[in-house]
Amino acid sequence: MKTFFILIFVAVVSLNAAGFWTLTGLEKANVYVKNDVSLLKPETLQEIKKKMYETLKGLGINTEAQDSPTLMVALEELDDDGTHYVYVKLALGEEVQTFRADKSATFALTYADNDFIDVDLDELDSEILESVDFLLSRFAEHCKDDKE
Repeated sequence: MKTFFILIFVAVVSLNAAGFWTLTGLEKANVYVKNDVSLLKPETLQEIKKKMYETLKGLGINTEAQDSPTLMVALEELDDDGTHYVYVKLALGEEVQTFRADKSATFALTYADNDFIDVDLDELDSEILESVDFLLSRFAEHCKDDKE
């Protein structure tokens, strides 16, 4: 019975696009792209950064402040018997203070989302950009929901 309730909870959270993440009060963020995809064009990396900056600025988030949380896109490629996959992760990391007795400061992910795509090598760049667009739109939606 306990397992049933856990499954229902997970299903409801997933269907409502809710999560354990909060973006309330996010006013500034830096941008970082980690690329482990060997065939990705440098122009595509610049386009990803541009999209990230535009999304943050569109949400009213300052991207020129020091010591800010960091919004990161990480790209990782996997090859399995000729099938090429790319794991795209969008995450926000920042310094937070714990509720432990010593109230220690630590670096934590305060938002994370990912997309796992099967790509054709001739369309690698466009498919990765599409995936990044998808993740950034979900981030923006979550950010707007948290502001309400």
